[in-house]
Amino acid sequence: MERSVEVGLLLGWQEDPFYYELNDPEDYNHSIEAATEELRLPASLVSEIIAWDAEYQATYDPDGYVWSKSGFDSPEIEDAWRERGRVLAERIKRESPVVASVDYRANGVIPPRTCVF
Repeated sequence: MERSVEVGLLLGWQEDPFYYELNDPEDYNHSIEAATEELRLPASLVSEIIAWDAEYQATYDPDGYVWSKSGFDSPEIEDAWRERGRVLAERIKRESPVVASVDYRANGVIPPRTCVF
């Protein structure tokens, strides 16, 4: 029987996007690389997750830690990015043989447990 893993997908600037517990309850934040192996994600899905994460990371402006300078150039661009993430979260649930559910949070703008696949 496959193990069922409940996954959270939440991006932050310079942070790993996967949250789940496997063997150690203290080790719940995972990189894309670790999730690829542990969740048995297909290569095509992983490359799309990497591109999606990179698009978000590119919105960070570390110059002087001025948070107001960071972010997407327009609400429409952010909405499109958020929708791509929703599709990726659904694919993670569908394409991983070990994922029981995915709680998609985007970059924290979606409240916990409101967009679950």
